[in-house]
Amino acid sequence: MFRQRSIPFHNRALYDDWDTFFFMQHYGVPTRLLDWTESPFVGLYFAVMSSPYRLTSTGLLRFETAATLWILDPIAWNRHSLSHQSFDGGVLAPGDDALKGYRPTPSFSGMYNHPVALYGAHNSPRIVAQRGVFVVFGQDTKPMEEIFVSEGFPADSLIKVTLKRSVLPQIRRSVLNHGITESVVFPDLEGLAKEIKRTLGFEV
Repeated sequence: MFRQRSIPFHNRALYDDWDTFFFMQHYGVPTRLLDWTESPFVGLYFAVMSSPYRLTSTGLLRFETAATLWILDPIAWNRHSLSHQSFDGGVLAPGDDALKGYRPTPSFSGMYNHPVALYGAHNSPRIVAQRGVFVVFGQDTKPMEEIFVSEGFPADSLIKVTLKRSVLPQIRRSVLNHGITESVVFPDLEGLAKEIKRTLGFEV
């Protein structure tokens, strides 16, 4: 349906099923993909900028909860996920034989079980700017942190870093001062508008 009805809204053909899959993810259609980034600075940006906060009477930000940064070792994760086929490779890419069990259009019964890490098609400026990479889920749709525990993944293949509420304003300022801003992470008019809004003091 997306492939058929999206034609008037983009100026290039969608190359294959994977290309369509990544394009759909970019525009918010629910898929089996989970966005990650190769840049720790972009990861910090999303961790702090998406954390709920309120403005105090003095105009300071007071964060409501701690933030979380997840770190993935994609090679160790993939080798465990695909151990049933003696996989000893690294990060996957569309077209790899090991990804056949995760294709966008297989029958559910033929799909592999655990999620795997892969490079995606850089088919939008946002993916390029965000150093975007992905995890694609198979039959097991439980959160990765649950799969990590229940399926005995290697100890350092998935790490959770908790950022305390008290340090979030400082980390937020540091990320923005180092140039990881809205217009950089979202290189379009929407990103520019968000950055101007924040810069001029319109925090909401």
